[in-house]
Amino acid sequence: MKKAISCGLSLAVALSLCAGFTSMADDQTALDRILERGKLIVATDAAWPPFEYMEGENVVGADIEIAEDIAESLGVELEVINAAFDSLSMYLQNGEADLALAAITVTEDRKETMEFSEPYCDSYQYIVVKEDDENVKCINDLAGYMIGVHLGTTGDFLASDEVNMGVLAGTGASVQQYKDLTIAAMGLNAGDVQAIVCDKLLAENLCEVNDGLVCFEAVYEDGSSTLEQYAVAAAKGETDLIEKVNEVVVPLKEDGTVDQYILEHSERAAAVNESAEAETEAVTE
Repeated sequence: MKKAISCGLSLAVALSLCAGFTSMADDQTALDRILERGKLIVATDAAWPPFEYMEGENVVGADIEIAEDIAESLGVELEVINAAFDSLSMYLQNGEADLALAAITVTEDRKETMEFSEPYCDSYQYIVVKEDDENVKCINDLAGYMIGVHLGTTGDFLASDEVNMGVLAGTGASVQQYKDLTIAAMGLNAGDVQAIVCDKLLAENLCEVNDGLVCFEAVYEDGSSTLEQYAVAAAKGETDLIEKVNEVVVPLKEDGTVDQYILEHSERAAAVNESAEAETEAVTE
């Protein structure tokens, strides 16, 4: 009996100690974990040139440059996880990633589950159509169109909201969600969709690498715009980490470094696309 009690007490003490360690671990912030492991883990979706895209086997882009600057300021290494855009918040919530950088627009809904840095880039939603389509001048003109969007993005939210309960409701317009804007552009060229709604720089990139497409700002019939801002995201409550991020992001925006990153990677992304097209043509010939 004494042995049983002794064992029981030992087990209780062990469990208590484990619980104490768990509690201590749970109290650790994302910033603490980064500094302890010596590594910043950033989640992105490498399908958004010039912000993030694949160059060979490497994820590169303007956002990755910003991530590298943040890691350098913290004195740690950088690890990048390439994942689907609509799963990035889950990576933050699960602690699998410390930050998410993927041209993420700050919205009130996202603020409920994420902490955001100061914005580092302003953008607008754009409409992409074939260059011989002269019918579309504004969002209202998408009535009856099948609209291609990147799943989980603000372009998706905008188009879906307008189709379901906005200016396109009851017009026969519908939304086709894609996991990649490159595939959406293929759908537009093939006639599967008649337009694409996405962020300004992404739209301009699509038109640069796809002949026969044009893009313009997505405004409403009354002239109102769709201004949005990109920011770095962390899990809700990780304010200490966001403060450190702001120490890096704010100067980068103010001195024009972010704009330079975007310009450089617009050119690099175009070169990568041209190289891929040349390889495809060589294989098919």
